[in-house]
Amino acid sequence: MLRYSLLFIICLFSNAIIINAQSLRNVIINEEDNGKVLSRYLHSVEKDYDVNIVFNEIKIEALTINGVEKATRLLDYLGDYLIQYDVVKLNENLLFIVEKDISKNIGTNKSNYVVLGTTTNISGTVIDGSTDDPITGAQVTITGQSGGTLTDLNGRFSLKSTPRILRVEVNFIGYEETSIIVGFSDKVTTKELSTTIFPESQQLESVVISAERPDVNVKSQITGVEKMGIETIKTLPTFLGEVDPIRSLTTLPGVSVVGELSSGFNVRGGETGQNLILQDGATIYNPSHMFGFFSAFNPDMVHDVVLYKGGGPAKYGSRVSSILDVKLRNGDAGRFKLSGGVGLVSSRLTLEGPIAKGKTSYLVGGRVSYSNWLLKATDNIQLQNSRTNFHDVTAKIFHTINENNYLSLTFYESSDEFQLASDSTFNWQTINTSLQWDHTFSKSLSSSLTLANSNYESTVHNPDLIDGFDYSNSIKNGRMKYNMAFSKSENLTVETGVMAEYMLIDPGTLKVLNDDSNVLPADMNDQRGLESAVYAQADYVISPDLSLTAGLRLSMFHRLGEDNINEYNFNDIEGRYPVVVGTRDYSSGEVISSFSGLEPRLSLRYLLSETASLKGSYFRSYQYLHLISNTTATTPQDYWISSGPYLKPSMGDQFSLGLFKNLKNDVYEISAEGFYKKISNAVDYIEGADITLNPSLEAGLIQGEGKAYGLEFLLKKNQGKFNGWLSYTYSRSLRKFDTDSDRTTINNGDYYPAAYDQPHNLSLIFNWVISHRSTLSTNFSYSTGRPITIPISKFSYGPYLSVLNYSNRNEYRIPDYHRLDVSLTIKGDVKKNSRYRGEWVFSVYNLYGRKNAYSISFDSYGKASKLSILGSAFPSISYNFSF
Repeated sequence: MLRYSLLFIICLFSNAIIINAQSLRNVIINEEDNGKVLSRYLHSVEKDYDVNIVFNEIKIEALTINGVEKATRLLDYLGDYLIQYDVVKLNENLLFIVEKDISKNIGTNKSNYVVLGTTTNISGTVIDGSTDDPITGAQVTITGQSGGTLTDLNGRFSLKSTPRILRVEVNFIGYEETSIIVGFSDKVTTKELSTTIFPESQQLESVVISAERPDVNVKSQITGVEKMGIETIKTLPTFLGEVDPIRSLTTLPGVSVVGELSSGFNVRGGETGQNLILQDGATIYNPSHMFGFFSAFNPDMVHDVVLYKGGGPAKYGSRVSSILDVKLRNGDAGRFKLSGGVGLVSSRLTLEGPIAKGKTSYLVGGRVSYSNWLLKATDNIQLQNSRTNFHDVTAKIFHTINENNYLSLTFYESSDEFQLASDSTFNWQTINTSLQWDHTFSKSLSSSLTLANSNYESTVHNPDLIDGFDYSNSIKNGRMKYNMAFSKSENLTVETGVMAEYMLIDPGTLKVLNDDSNVLPADMNDQRGLESAVYAQADYVISPDLSLTAGLRLSMFHRLGEDNINEYNFNDIEGRYPVVVGTRDYSSGEVISSFSGLEPRLSLRYLLSETASLKGSYFRSYQYLHLISNTTATTPQDYWISSGPYLKPSMGDQFSLGLFKNLKNDVYEISAEGFYKKISNAVDYIEGADITLNPSLEAGLIQGEGKAYGLEFLLKKNQGKFNGWLSYTYSRSLRKFDTDSDRTTINNGDYYPAAYDQPHNLSLIFNWVISHRSTLSTNFSYSTGRPITIPISKFSYGPYLSVLNYSNRNEYRIPDYHRLDVSLTIKGDVKKNSRYRGEWVFSVYNLYGRKNAYSISFDSYGKASKLSILGSAFPSISYNFSF
């Protein structure tokens, strides 16, 4: 038995020696090898020692081994003999022999060497090293080879090549230039290159305004698109140190707000309810905290923000003014990170890191407010006696199944509470989830499936013992969207897909707190709807100068039961409403009303030169939901209703034509774009209509025409110590309601300004990069005062001491609005290998203390009062950090 044991040990020891020998450091070259052809010798070493030596055979085929005087390690010999080459040992079994002119500035840095299986194409993905997100528009080239390519929406690229040692260069604005030495070997099965690039440590000469290639404004085919990366958003002056992605967009042409610090926004003369807001595919119905003081989006979680001011690509629909698509970034799959900020009214904290390193990541962030002191600092007595708070939580998990399949799961929850002067308490809450699966079938075919759920509810609680009540309204939906993208060639790409969305709407419910209450309970019927669509779009490069994007979307909407619909006699009016003559009952799932429509989308781009283009477009879209509000800004008491027997869907048609020009190697951008938009079946309410908890609401609403037109100008400087942009918009937004009945006719049937009509809007953003650690930013805003209806005369009649006569609707305006904000950002000393980074942000909102009018109200005697929400300068200080 001992004999067999010794034999086993000897065999095991011998195998260990053999295994140990399969290492490059143990390969010995001897005197008898002199005269051998080097390339053939290296191939024999690969075979005998089961190692991998990557070299360009054509370059060294004329070299022979000489000068070997004694047994020498092969690695030492090659390092001394091949003086024009870098000999890089990546591991014990892999060796690179590279010409120094190819490995220049890379040398023997092992992290920049990659070996792939033999292929005629180099393909792969470019990843943002700070977020693990794929980068779109990165330039990928092979040194010494003409041409190159740009990464697609998934960060992927493909280049033709020969199976030799190559130098691949990856460039993207605002990121460090990255070079990779790529070799090929039959012993390797991996044929995809994954490249990670990192933001520049010190950006002295650039502020990245768009995460796109620098000439995208000239070369892109879709018009009316505004895109902002989060780094640009963070450069703008903030209100009390809180970065606001939505407010940043209002500094661009065609986007405006109607009130001080309102997160509701208007696009090209449209209503706030005509904007579809998506966060990772889930709908956000109220994009604000604290009645618009802060945005609902956590800036530390946002990757980029894209606004389509027209109908946008055919895959988008459901709204007639704009689509705002907010994408959250992925967590870091390689290391743990912690970041956040502490401000005067709110703080935030974000955690991220790997669940399975290199494969699955998490990202969790939250914000909380402590802002009651802010209300006490306002000029309004009621606000001074009020209290408010909010919080939100955002989480995302990103999982790589394999190189062709990716999953992401996003969760979002936010809650606000506002108590008005120890009276009613307002609450509004959002809970959203979304799941996205991205699948690549081949290099030319990919798909994306999104499943999303959105839940929004607002409530009002009045604790009064006699008049107390609980009021609530809500909207919930479940959404599915499947999109496929096919690239037939560099000149033709096609997208097609389907979507379906089921929605449940509670327009309003009022419950009394006790049986002796003076308040009557009320419950508006729930509304149910199913919206669906199929679409297709083709991007076609007709010639080097002319390109076309053509899309068609067929949308459908079904109003479903269970419901009870009133029937009216519109020839018999009591007060302001027609008499209800009966009701019609619909069972669960029964179709109450059906609507459908074709939505064509067409964009043309013609290159006048390499730096100038002319673009034109036409978009049509349908909107089947309507936001009912008696204010110009988004509030928690606004609610949604669906189209039905008495309310048709709105239809928007928009035309645009623009000229785009870049100067001095894309340092400067200039653009001028005109638009005309017509809205059919626009919604308003008759004079004196009751829009809250009215079971006959549809009888108090009217539909007519809306039109908006204007010119948008933008001058932008993208680089340099001094950069920023100037945007100016001249636009009008008008409405017309002309019917056979005086009850449903407004302003004698003539066009009148919409409540959000602001002819002049100007924004000036100026950034001064003082050093790599400090930046001074300013933002000046100016806009025409919004329209209002005012009493123009009064008289006495019997017991009535004052009876007011009012002007035509929106015939007058409040004073013009203007404001200057400044901020100074001072960063800690940035060291590339440092784990901790911090920055101080000092800002002043409304620097010269302008008392801008938020509203003008009139008492029963016609005396006017002006309300200014922020009538003084608001300085702030905040600290942001990451670890």
